[in-house]
Amino acid sequence: MIHESIKAILGEDLTKQVETALKGKGKDGKDVDLVVGNDGTFVPADKFDALKNQSTSAEKALKAAADALKAIGGSGDPAKIAEDVKTAQETINTLQTNHATEIKKIQKNTALKMALAGQVYDPADIISLLDLEKIDVDDSGNLKTDLDGLLKPIKETKSYLFKTQDQNPDIKGAKPAEPGAPPKTSTQGGPVIF
Repeated sequence: MIHESIKAILGEDLTKQVETALKGKGKDGKDVDLVVGNDGTFVPADKFDALKNQSTSAEKALKAAADALKAIGGSGDPAKIAEDVKTAQETINTLQTNHATEIKKIQKNTALKMALAGQVYDPADIISLLDLEKIDVDDSGNLKTDLDGLLKPIKETKSYLFKTQDQNPDIKGAKPAEPGAPPKTSTQGGPVIF
């Protein structure tokens, strides 16, 4: 079955072609009905469900906010409400301060690890020996403090924590062959055995 509004749009010939194409194409061999002509007033089911869920969620949030307001001002006493608001503001300020402190600590540790990379065996060992209050970083997390001055006493007392500058120590023994060089042969034609 094709709805009358769709028949009017398609015309007689096209309507017959569509009816023929839809015969037996439905579930269990039934004919498919073409009854929706979307002129902009039809909303797809998925979109409708999403909007319905958003509306339900907003209603729940509004109810929770109303319940929270009742809890704060349940007595209706303006002095009690003012005290609750002041307490909430102090809690928020404390949380913000703690958060900012934690972020600075993370920035300092990261900047120190980056600065100490390649100089020490384990940057965490050195960082634990430093006074983080003396370390200063800029807004982007780059180290502003002169690190050499802070590391000097540690280098003097615990030099084993630092890598030595001489990365190529003098190795005693046979000199290895150059890569790709043919093996040395003896005068008898065989390889040299030591």
